[in-house]
Amino acid sequence: MRTACVYLPHFYIQIERLKHPGIEDSPVIIGGMPDERNNVADCSEEAAAQGIYPGMAVREAYYLCPDALFLPFDNRYERIWTDILFALGAFSLRIEPEKPGLAYLDITKASKIYKGERAMAETIIREMLVSSRLKARIGVGNSRFIAKEAAFCAWETLVIEPGKEKAFLFLLSIESLPLEEKEKDHLRLLGLSTLKKLAVLSRKALTSQFGIKAGALWETINGVDEKRPIPRRRATISLEREFTSEIPLVASGELRPIVGTMAAEVSDELSRMHMACRKIGLMLSLQDGRVLEKTFVMKKPTTEVRSMLVRLFDFLEYLLLESPIVSFRMSVLDPAPLEGDQEDLFRKKSVFAERLEGIKAYLDACYGYTPLMRVEAGDEESRLPERRFRFTDV
Repeated sequence: MRTACVYLPHFYIQIERLKHPGIEDSPVIIGGMPDERNNVADCSEEAAAQGIYPGMAVREAYYLCPDALFLPFDNRYERIWTDILFALGAFSLRIEPEKPGLAYLDITKASKIYKGERAMAETIIREMLVSSRLKARIGVGNSRFIAKEAAFCAWETLVIEPGKEKAFLFLLSIESLPLEEKEKDHLRLLGLSTLKKLAVLSRKALTSQFGIKAGALWETINGVDEKRPIPRRRATISLEREFTSEIPLVASGELRPIVGTMAAEVSDELSRMHMACRKIGLMLSLQDGRVLEKTFVMKKPTTEVRSMLVRLFDFLEYLLLESPIVSFRMSVLDPAPLEGDQEDLFRKKSVFAERLEGIKAYLDACYGYTPLMRVEAGDEESRLPERRFRFTDV
């Protein structure tokens, strides 16, 4: 499997600097005000140089860098990230987001459409600049780990060609490994500070130190092709309705019939897709140029129009407008499968074998063997149940 890691460094900071162009060279910390009991969600390079890092208490960050600009965490970050994932769906539907600003794409087949993996990576970077004005780095390799480290090391793109995984990995330190800090301390005590030194150990030697983790760790260090597939992301589906008024609306109540129509259309489309609404995003564009955004989380995923309208009308009833509304957009964010609705694995016989192979590969990657058996008819006249049927490997 060929994997691309799309990495948007300092994702939240990039968004804020687009919104406030005057803070480009200033230390910026996102997470809240210094007097609040919050943690740092992101910080600029200038703040990081002062010893600040994500996860640190905001109060502690203030003592280290009192001149920094402190900003609250904005809910629109999630909407922007959802839009980016949808844009990435044009390159591959197999997308696995790790966190906002970091996602993996399975480009095994998709890269054939372009003139190689590097050309595809450069196209993704251009798409990010055009669609969101955010700068991205792309790493490509035969596993999530290699692709991620390549993205971290890249200036823009870095492709680790098949067969050159070890040469790249041996340059890395053990700090990059997905291990707990106490396990890294253990390696340091053994004098194993780089992956090149660690690769000298056999799988058996690693097992004596790390137990059940040893198999995956040995494969990571030696650049073995990853077997665990990247799942098809259903949430790349975009469901939006937009309304632009020729005459600006001066009261939020005028939106009620429009919202009702939109919600009914969205509900019908969700039902046809066997999906349910988990979050609703609203964006109101005002005549004075300002934009009001709001995200509603439903109590449980639903396709019922009434449930959607209760949340939406509640918001509109208490909304005070300082400027008329010129346009309105409603979108379904992160749609979920209907409760009790299972994947259509066994519905289409033409793709049954292909999907069964996918399940087998997934179980192989998770457990190291295939606990998947086919039931076949045996001796129908036998009184012993175990002889009436037999199990064979798929």
